[in-house]
Amino acid sequence: MMKAFCAVTAMTMAGSAMAGTAEPSQATHRYLIERTFPPGALDGVDAAAKKKVNENNATLNVTWEKSYANADKTKTYCVYDGPSEAAVREAAKLSGMPVDNVTEIPADIKAEPRGAVQNISNGNHRYLVKRSGAPNVLANSDRRYGVTLLTSYATADKSDTFWVYEAPSFSAVESAAKASGAPFESIAEIPETLYPH
Repeated sequence: MMKAFCAVTAMTMAGSAMAGTAEPSQATHRYLIERTFPPGALDGVDAAAKKKVNENNATLNVTWEKSYANADKTKTYCVYDGPSEAAVREAAKLSGMPVDNVTEIPADIKAEPRGAVQNISNGNHRYLVKRSGAPNVLANSDRRYGVTLLTSYATADKSDTFWVYEAPSFSAVESAAKASGAPFESIAEIPETLYPH
């Protein structure tokens, strides 16, 4: 439950004060952090919990942009800015949050303003498509299947990419991906979005 998440965060607040000695970095990098939570851990995330996370992040010059979550909120894909992967990992540790994988995503194939709120049309859903080794995917939507590209994130060489689509169903996203000839590693429905404020 959220109580456990807050309890861990509260216990790490003393550690965050010590971490505040980190030197600010001139360079900022963007990362996609994949996390797996136990069921119920993200229920009831409120302003106070977000504030604690943001305070911990600030001690390391890390900024939370947004998090996409699956329906049961056990898997999240979080977009963060920070001076290094080590800083992003340390910020997660300060807040008692798991880290499955961190990928630097400096490139955009189709960008949206950072921190933009995504509004999904009635009857549609949002999906994250992960691709590996597909640098030549076009940044367009596929209207034949009712699929609209909202934004994308990519590694510097664009060999690993993450595509956020709005679509009527999982099968529509899968069909559009297959029709484009672009291989995909996974498709995950991400109906929930958590913002830092």
